[in-house]
Amino acid sequence: MGRQKKQVVMKEPVRLREQVLKNGKRSLYLDIYHNGKRTYRFLKLYLVPETDTPSRIMNANTLAQANAIKEEMILDLTNRIAGIKDKSHKARMSFCAWMGIYAENAKKGCAESSKAWIDKAVKEVTEYDSGISLADVDKEYLAGFMEHLVSRSAHNTGRKKMTKSTVFLYLCYVRAALNYAVRENVIPKSPFKGITKATLSIREHKREYLTVEEIKRLIATPCHREDIKGAFLFSCFSGLRIYDIMNLRWKDIVKTATHWQVEIIQYKTGVELFLPLNMNARKWLPGKPEDATAEDRVFPRLTRYYGQTLGTWMKNAGITKGITFHAGRHSFATLCLTAGIDIYTTSQLLGHTTIRHTQRYVRIINVRKEEAVSLFDGVFE
Repeated sequence: MGRQKKQVVMKEPVRLREQVLKNGKRSLYLDIYHNGKRTYRFLKLYLVPETDTPSRIMNANTLAQANAIKEEMILDLTNRIAGIKDKSHKARMSFCAWMGIYAENAKKGCAESSKAWIDKAVKEVTEYDSGISLADVDKEYLAGFMEHLVSRSAHNTGRKKMTKSTVFLYLCYVRAALNYAVRENVIPKSPFKGITKATLSIREHKREYLTVEEIKRLIATPCHREDIKGAFLFSCFSGLRIYDIMNLRWKDIVKTATHWQVEIIQYKTGVELFLPLNMNARKWLPGKPEDATAEDRVFPRLTRYYGQTLGTWMKNAGITKGITFHAGRHSFATLCLTAGIDIYTTSQLLGHTTIRHTQRYVRIINVRKEEAVSLFDGVFE
C-alpha cells in the first residue's frame, strides 16, 4: 500500500489578529502575507472588556467591521493575482467598513484636525447602522442618518443637541466616501446626488407607511419569495426592524399558555425588547421545520437584498409608494397610534430608547386627523 500524500493546507493571505493594550483594550490589525512579504495594517478598531451586554454587542459590531475589511483585502489580492479589475464586489461590504477604507485614503496628507473629524464620521456611521451594505445606502438611509444626528445629544459640550453645521460636516464626509466609491468604480452613482444642505437640514424626509387597505392588498397579492412576503408582513404586525427579523431564532420566541412573546436584544440599539406577538404577527411566522434547532433562524433565507422582489410585489398590489422594508415598522407604529394605543405603550412596543423617536409618528397621525375632519367642509353649506 502506497504512502498517502500529505495534504497541503492553504494559509489565508490575510489574518485578523489582536494586540492587547495597557488600558485593557485589544487593538485589531491585519497580518498580510503576499508575494513572500509580510506586512501589517492596524485598523484603528478596538475591542473593549466585555463587562455587560452593550459592550458585547459593540465588540460584535467591531469584529464584523474588521472581518469585512479583511475579506475585502483577500478579494483585492485574489483579483490582483487573477488580473481582474472589476471592483463591483466591494459594494457588498458594509458601509461602515467602506468608510474605514475611505478614511485611510482621505487622511493621507490632511491636517490632524481633519483626521479627527473623519474618524468621528466613521464612528457615527458605525453607531447608526453597522450592518447596511454600501450597495444599500440610499436617500432614505441618508435622511435617517441625518435625523439620528439631529435628534441625539451632543457629546462633550454644554449643548443639548448637535448643531446643524456639525451635522452637515459629518454628512460631507459621508458624501465624500460615496463619491470615492464612484471614482473607484465600486458603485455606479452616489445616492447623495441632488441632496443639498437645505434639504437635509430643514426638511424631514417622508416616512412612508401602509394603510390597512394597502396591507390587505399585499396579503391578497402573491409574491414569488414567500419568505420575503412573510417577513415584511411580520414586520407590519410586530414593528421589528429587518436586522432583528434576520437574526430572529426559534429560541427567541417564547410561548406560554396565554401568549407568545419575542425576547431579543435589538441589533441597532443593544436594548432588550420583550414584544408580545398578536395573532396577525404569529400568522406570518413560517412553520418550524422538524429538524430545526433552537439556534436556527426563523427566516433563514432573508437578507438585505430584497429591493427588487419587494418593488415587484408592491407594483403587483397597485402600491406606488416608495416602500422599503423599514416601512413595515412605520406601518406598525401608525397602526398602533391610529388604533388608540397611547404613545408610551407604542414606544415600548417599538423598543425606542426615548419617546422622542415615537413622537415623529404622532405628526403623521395628526395629519390624518386633519384630513378626516376636513371631510366635513362643505357638507352643511
